[in-house]
Amino acid sequence: MDKVDEAQVAGELKLNARSIIRGRIFATSVLAVAIVFFIYDLAVDMLLEGEFGSPHFVIEFIVFVGVSVALGLNVRDIRRLRVRLFWEERRNLSLSGALAETIDDQMEEWRLTRSEKDVAWLIIKGYRFSEIAQARGVKESTPRLQATSVYAKAGVSGRAEFVAEIFQPLLMTMPGRSLQGNQAPAVATEPP
Repeated sequence: MDKVDEAQVAGELKLNARSIIRGRIFATSVLAVAIVFFIYDLAVDMLLEGEFGSPHFVIEFIVFVGVSVALGLNVRDIRRLRVRLFWEERRNLSLSGALAETIDDQMEEWRLTRSEKDVAWLIIKGYRFSEIAQARGVKESTPRLQATSVYAKAGVSGRAEFVAEIFQPLLMTMPGRSLQGNQAPAVATEPP
């Protein structure tokens, strides 16, 4: 199985989450700079210009308090986002490992060879035969033949049935989302 693709997808998701956090950190930094400015301005107004209690001073103080509250909320949100990201990454790693293990068990039950498993994983990921051949450094006919063998061992006739055969047992165990029992959806038939 090609671990590079899995790492790439996981990396892209992590990069997206991290970019959101970076954006929040930037906004928090801007608020921190504004707070430093307001502290300086309030100190100058109070100590050097004697404006303590004036409408100008009160308005700046209210804005200072508002910006300080916004800064505190942003810091809290960044911490929460980081914790959530950490737990989501752990949960995704656990779930993807369990899914891969379940699929591997099914492939073992079908007695697929190592090469057939590699081709099966690439089929599940949606690669075309030409891409599988290129990734494995073989002629396109090789993964086609291996796929035919995989389909035969799985008792299916093609790619779509194979992927459905892999995922149907997993989907049927989802609570509250599957059909009652193993009942198939009703299929409309033409009248005789």
